[in-house]
Amino acid sequence: MKTNESLIVQKWLIAAFVLVLFSFSSCWRTPPDEMWPTDRIERITKVRVPEYKVTKFVYGPAGIDYTDTIYIEFDSRPSDEVFEKIDELMATNDNSGWYTDDSIHYSFQIYWGNGNPTPEGEKEEDDGIFKLDMTKGEKAGVIVFGCW
Repeated sequence: MKTNESLIVQKWLIAAFVLVLFSFSSCWRTPPDEMWPTDRIERITKVRVPEYKVTKFVYGPAGIDYTDTIYIEFDSRPSDEVFEKIDELMATNDNSGWYTDDSIHYSFQIYWGNGNPTPEGEKEEDDGIFKLDMTKGEKAGVIVFGCW
């Protein structure tokens, strides 16, 4: 026969286990190729990139805040028109999210939520991070995304 104290301890252990499962629910994240289709990337960056495949996926530490990295290979090299569009966005809007130091390596970065503007179609409560790195003449790129 169980004592009243052991029943209370058992209930607390079950509650703690459920809380731990809930806290680490971000471990069961959506696969990156489903999470970042090119139309979503275009909506956020204002630039259409070629379709891609994931070559490597690195999960960041799980928790409420996380950052994951995917290494991608575009189906075709991003065209000169893609980079011309990026240059145009940078020239006309200081807050485009795009930057380059040498007109060869390009990066886009945005944080939203927590008081920062949310891109069209995204949820402010997601407190998202998105970064895209790509280089002229190369098919490889990197996407970093997460929640902060």
